[in-house]
Amino acid sequence: MGTQTTLINRVAVGDIVRRAAVLNPDKIAFIDGERSITYRALDERCNQFSHHLLSRGLARGDAVACLCVNSLDFIIAAYGIAKAGLVWAPMNVLLKREQLDYVLDKVSAKLLVLDAGFLSLMQGQGRAAPPMLIIDPAGPAPEYDLTRFAQALSNQPTTDPEVEIGDRDTAIVMFTSGTTAQQKGVVISHLAVYLATLNNIIEMEMKSDDVTVAMLPFFHCAQHTLVTSFLHRGATQIVMRGFDAISLMENITRYRVTWCFALPTMWRAVLDNPERSRYRFDSMRYGLYAMTPMDPETLARLIAEICPRFALSSGQTEVYPSACVLKPELQFSKKGQYWGQQSLTAEFQIMDDAGALLPRGSVGELVVRGPTVMMEYLKDTEATNASRAHGWHHTGDLGLIDEDGQFLFHDRKKDMIKTGGENVASCTVEAALLGNPAIAAAAVVGLPHDYWIEAVTAFVIPKAGAIVSEEDIIKWCKERLGRHEIPKRVVFLERFPMTVTGKVLKHALRDEHVNLFKIQS
Repeated sequence: MGTQTTLINRVAVGDIVRRAAVLNPDKIAFIDGERSITYRALDERCNQFSHHLLSRGLARGDAVACLCVNSLDFIIAAYGIAKAGLVWAPMNVLLKREQLDYVLDKVSAKLLVLDAGFLSLMQGQGRAAPPMLIIDPAGPAPEYDLTRFAQALSNQPTTDPEVEIGDRDTAIVMFTSGTTAQQKGVVISHLAVYLATLNNIIEMEMKSDDVTVAMLPFFHCAQHTLVTSFLHRGATQIVMRGFDAISLMENITRYRVTWCFALPTMWRAVLDNPERSRYRFDSMRYGLYAMTPMDPETLARLIAEICPRFALSSGQTEVYPSACVLKPELQFSKKGQYWGQQSLTAEFQIMDDAGALLPRGSVGELVVRGPTVMMEYLKDTEATNASRAHGWHHTGDLGLIDEDGQFLFHDRKKDMIKTGGENVASCTVEAALLGNPAIAAAAVVGLPHDYWIEAVTAFVIPKAGAIVSEEDIIKWCKERLGRHEIPKRVVFLERFPMTVTGKVLKHALRDEHVNLFKIQS
């Protein structure tokens, strides 16, 4: 089939940018500090980068890795890669050199796009890196014999390249966080990204006149899907390098932000910031949180003081997010860790260990089918087959679907604590802890114990200036939890080992404190 024919009805991520430019040519697409860019200019820059990549001899299916923090150039690079029909392989900037080498080798990267700040890391000891293209730093650039991003765009055509792209072609290989095992490369198709972002627009009330903030890492599936969704919608997006409460509040006030995604810890930091009264939030109409629990007390304050409509979205890299949304009108309708109904692109069921689908109200593993589920784990047939046993994708999440079709999350399979013959969901205990006004963050794990087998153990970070004891917290829990759920110990920490997207590395907590109760006895 010829290229001209496939261009007529194809589904491709890069086409989203062009179509947005046709509809909104002079509208501001992104603001990055003192830089801004219209939709027309964005489309042209993405096209120029795609032509540069093709001029280097890269061909359909070749991977381009990126090691970058959030920036306008990083965004242009990502969608330029998509327009060229190549595979985008974003990398976590917190990874060590050997982990980065693993990713580069796994995807067989033909090119590495990176910020100048990571050059010394990639030019140090390690495997030979692929050819590198540097995104210029803000100040005077060090002298390296490398292609610079600005050079790559210069003198290239501003029109779309004519390339073959199939809707099931790989658009992205995005690696899991590696919180429990070696990172896995999740293969995501153009079709999955395209449909997931259209789903987001519908499920999350996105509008063309929205102004939103992109502050979580763009290399993570959550922020990437939201940026792409708002491109679809023709909205304006404020690019932030990362989270800072003052910077976020300044952007909300200055640009009249209407729609904002942040993790619960970030929302709490905004709520409790002593400078908050200086800023305005009356433009806010929709707030989103994800990935970690939000206690009812904090959520009620956010709705009253920050934004009238808050929603919870849940998903995972393997089910290109979001897979479900607990909509604003349902936030307080039921007690427990409810995630909401399945999305328009993800079908939910509950399965037992033998592969039988269970009726509503039964507890088991959440399994999913739909067009946004990953194609495979890259070069890992065993893990791929295990993830789709019995004809469904296995999420590793335990819970039930109630009579209203709402998914009630119990815990991750690996995080369920078996103590004294009872199962305890760590997230239930965490939600109770986070309701304590003296606690900023909490994580609960099971640690080896001679009598309990696994002892419920709480790790907490107190709020700045708060005075609270282990006895105070245990008393708080006794008033809110069942006897088997009450922590046997409370350990105070200054910080948690975390992924860049705010997930606590519970395996690291377990490993570090594995002898806590042996030492105690």
